[in-house]
This record gives sequence, C-alpha cells and structure tokens, in this order.
Amino acid sequence: MHESSFMRLVALGAFAVVCLGAAKVEAAKLNAANFIAACSKDSSVTDDPGFDESKVTPQAYCECVAAELEKNNLSQNDVDMLTKMHNEEISDADVESYPTLEDLMNANESYEDSCRKSLGLPTDVGTDIEELPEEEFLPEDEEGPAEGPAEGPAEDDGSPPE
Repeated sequence: MHESSFMRLVALGAFAVVCLGAAKVEAAKLNAANFIAACSKDSSVTDDPGFDESKVTPQAYCECVAAELEKNNLSQNDVDMLTKMHNEEISDADVESYPTLEDLMNANESYEDSCRKSLGLPTDVGTDIEELPEEEFLPEDEEGPAEGPAEGPAEDDGSPPE
C-alpha cells in the first residue's frame, strides 16, 4: 500500500508540474488584440499603396506584425507602447519614462519589413518612409546672412602687387 501511495503522489506531482507549466506558457502569451485593432485603423497602414495592389488586408498585415512581436518575446508593455504609437497617443511623459523607445520603434520597423516580405507586399513603400519637402517649398536663397559689409576680392588691374 505504501508503494501505491507513493506512485499516486508522484503522478499528482507530475500533473501539477504540467498544469503549472501550461499556466506559465498561457501567461506568457501577449494580449495583442488592442494592438491589432489600432494598427488596422492607423492611416499610415490603411493608406499604404501596397495594399491596393495586393489581396493582403491591413488586418492580416497587423496580425502578422503581432505574431512577430510575440515570436521576438516583446513584453506586454512594449506591445502597449506600440498600440499607443498606432493610436498617436505617445506623450512626452511616455518618451521620458521609456528609455528604450527608439530601440522598440526600430525593432518594430524590422518586424513590419519581415511581414511585408512574407506577405508579398512591396518593401520599398510603407509606414517607415518620411516625406521629403518639395522643391517649391525650399527657400530660393540658401546663403546665410551676410556678416558685416560684403568685401569681395579687390579688382585686379593687372599691375604687380605693391
């Protein structure tokens, strides 16, 4: 009888370990629903011309990015900050309290690029391109302000220097 009690205890212990392990795995899963919703509504995503020529929807693209976030072990705080980015809600206080924000944004850009490639979207356009100013908005005279009277080189009359 002593041996069967011991076996029951071992089996119960093994079952507890399996259950706790499953709970930890489930706890590690990111809550990306808000991220996907914010990403799918972000005009920098929805207005991307790459979606016009593709059967991929912004929703599918954002789900791919969310999967990349989880695959790369981002924290829930990271996902929440990227959600704020898509909602354009990042405040100065967020920037100050998040010392790795620039690293997070760069990593997110690489996840987006990875999804573009895997979904067959063009990689030369997207949310990471900044618009350059058009020529008509550039100042015509790009010289700096003159300091003091303008003294050009003296006229050379061809005579030897004195």
